[in-house]
Amino acid sequence: MSRFDNSLLVLRAGTLWQEATAAAFLNAIGDGTLSPEAFNRWMVQDYHFVDALTSFQGIAAAKTPRQFRKPLIAGLGALDAEMDWFEAQASARGLTLNAPVHEVCRHHCDFLIQAAYREPYPVLLAVLFGVEASYLAAWSGLPPKGPYAEFIDQWSNPRFAEYVESLRVLTEGNQHDSSQGYFDSVLAHERDFWRMTLEG
Repeated sequence: MSRFDNSLLVLRAGTLWQEATAAAFLNAIGDGTLSPEAFNRWMVQDYHFVDALTSFQGIAAAKTPRQFRKPLIAGLGALDAEMDWFEAQASARGLTLNAPVHEVCRHHCDFLIQAAYREPYPVLLAVLFGVEASYLAAWSGLPPKGPYAEFIDQWSNPRFAEYVESLRVLTEGNQHDSSQGYFDSVLAHERDFWRMTLEG
């Protein structure tokens, strides 16, 4: 049972939620069969994505009323620390993070930035909740062991779960007619991102 089974956004997303949170890439991490090439591809592309998400979240925080803003600001600090962590991980693996952005990743990043500029803050909360909740659900389904245990813990630990819960509360308290459509679009992008990381 998912911790978000009672979320209306998740329920109304139907099969998209499952497609965004369960993937062959994740299964391969869980059973130890993921190739180093696929993992390195994911690392580089996810770094590009986090960079775009940081820009998105900065705009979202600026648009959000002060009484709702603190979780977004705290999240920005966490994203900046995550960028540092990615850079250290990539250096240890001899990866170049300025490699070209894959088309699938670019579409996801463009979606975020365009939404940030065009949409009101309730829609941006739904987008951010979609990104982080699907990631939490995806990584929480894996046992925190093996060569990628540190990565599994990064997006399944209690502190991250508390942050995502705060986003759920904010999102559900600030609904907009377009929230579901944007939430569903996030899940479709996440689904395609997992496929890209495995298949290239």
